[in-house]
Amino acid sequence: MNASAHIFDVTVENFETDVIAASETTPIVLDFWAEWCGPCKTLTPILEKLAVEYGGRFRLAKVDTEAQQEIASMFGIRSIPTVIALKGQKPVSAFQGAQPEARVREFLDKILPSIGEEKLGKAKAKLDAGDIEGAIDELKVALALTPSLDSARVMLADIAMRDNRIDEAKQYLAQCKPVTQMDEDFQRVAFRIEAAEQAGNSPEAAALRSRIAKDENDHDARLQLAAVLVNESQFEPAFQTLIESVQLDRNWNEQAARKKLIEYFSLAKEQPELVRRFRQALAATLN
Repeated sequence: MNASAHIFDVTVENFETDVIAASETTPIVLDFWAEWCGPCKTLTPILEKLAVEYGGRFRLAKVDTEAQQEIASMFGIRSIPTVIALKGQKPVSAFQGAQPEARVREFLDKILPSIGEEKLGKAKAKLDAGDIEGAIDELKVALALTPSLDSARVMLADIAMRDNRIDEAKQYLAQCKPVTQMDEDFQRVAFRIEAAEQAGNSPEAAALRSRIAKDENDHDARLQLAAVLVNESQFEPAFQTLIESVQLDRNWNEQAARKKLIEYFSLAKEQPELVRRFRQALAATLN
């Protein structure tokens, strides 16, 4: 029996759950060994020591190749010791033969997320649980530890927009690398900022509706009204306003209503059925 919760013996019975499925959330390091293997008796204690030292950043899964030949065959093991790292249910790195502790550390450090990335994961969990302040604290620590972690900046910008703190959100996004600006999450927050800025500079929704009532072809008023509604998370009337604009004149201002509608779809991820319905409506309008 292993003394640490971070070390366990692999069997056919626990392989799918504790190795394959578990690698989705925590890297699993498979140690293929046998009692008769001399080098194994040098390597395994090193792996066990580091599993304890790393405190759960990975789990060490020990496979006795004599007792678990089916699992060894599955990985094509021909010599031992062999070490294979799994992440996301896939092998990501491996080595054979006994290695000194320093080399094993190098191997582990290449496959494990940084401390900053781990903090990012904790921030997401806290945000999902409704602990916004806790998430902010984790994200700021993540950035202090890993300044290049743009995903933390995007999350902080997203959180700032919950309270309509536009300038703060823009500052976080401005610090992101150009390659990050192509990411879906970055663009979603950027669209949200744009909508909020448009809403802040627009007349009240009632006045905009009055303009539209007087002239249904006032597409500029329709875009402004949609921005106001999106900023208030009123996605359905915002989408309807833009769909009507496309139906009236799809080519107005270089198809501005269609483009804006597609942008706003990315803000309503929590309402997939609504987005699906209006995507279909847009497709039907354009066909």
